[in-house]
Amino acid sequence: MCLILFSSALSGCLEVPSDSCGGEECFPLSSDELNSLLEVQNSFNVLKLSDEYEILRIETSSVVEIQNQRVSIDWGVGKDDTKNLSSIALRYSIANSAVDTEVIEGSEITNVRLGNIWYEGRDASPEYNDPFYEIARLSSEDPDGLWPPFSFDTTKYSNIDWQITGDTLSLQQVATGTNGTHTIILELRGAPPMIMGIEIYDGEGTDFSLSIDVGDSAIIELKDNLPRTPIQFIPLNNSIVNDNGIKTWSDVIPDSISEVEPLELEFHARIGSLNSSESLASMNFNDVISNITIDDGTWWQFYWMDVDLDNLVSGGDFYNVRTNSTTDVTISVFDIWANIWTDDLF
Repeated sequence: MCLILFSSALSGCLEVPSDSCGGEECFPLSSDELNSLLEVQNSFNVLKLSDEYEILRIETSSVVEIQNQRVSIDWGVGKDDTKNLSSIALRYSIANSAVDTEVIEGSEITNVRLGNIWYEGRDASPEYNDPFYEIARLSSEDPDGLWPPFSFDTTKYSNIDWQITGDTLSLQQVATGTNGTHTIILELRGAPPMIMGIEIYDGEGTDFSLSIDVGDSAIIELKDNLPRTPIQFIPLNNSIVNDNGIKTWSDVIPDSISEVEPLELEFHARIGSLNSSESLASMNFNDVISNITIDDGTWWQFYWMDVDLDNLVSGGDFYNVRTNSTTDVTISVFDIWANIWTDDLF
């Protein structure tokens, strides 16, 4: 299955043309009627679904082969326009290693899941974006990246002898067919019917499934009273020494961090191991710039530049640490709100 590639020219969800059926005799669809719907180019459109439903969640599961190894990739993307919340979950498994994460954001409090443990984060300047449109934008900018496989070409399966059953009370239909190499199962709901589930099996373990939930079954809930997690800002410890012996650390704060209040962060020059360290000098970000002379006579200068002038520590801001000390140190950030070093493993 190809990675997600959206276009505004896509025609919409799979729907029965208004003149194709006139009554209950068309439920469930016949094999020919379903094929005529599937042969419409780009008839399955996740962005159209996002336009139609305020609360939506789409989950996919793929098993693919990469460099002779089977890789399992599971995505879960959801939104709740009524609460301005979005959720993106990813599980990536290869051999004996796995990554399993989820992030819920859109408000001042965020939730982050690592494995089966949830943490509380924060965002001092929350901005809600429809995750389906955001993924569409990002994937168009980087089509070779890792994105949810939401694109589904129905025309590949528009010439199949389908076996179709339907439940008139729920307006659910299930179509099963094979194209000779793959078994395909489609779930359709509503009138006119829309694809709400896809399963594809090749008999060799390289499988794919997609499921869609709307309404109450897709509601996103923020959890509270969770352990706090620090922002994802770990300074690069790549100091440069000039001809005068002045050592400098400088870089741009990564775009991936959430905006936080300056009072909640401190710069530190630490000696010793990360688990047992001592701070030689420090500065609260709210001070912006600080010049310190410590007991051994050496000086330290810390500087944070609020590049976008939003009065928050945010991605794109600049920092600079300078010293005439020759002591081997690690430049670290302490997250006061979370009460933990940002480079600690938690």
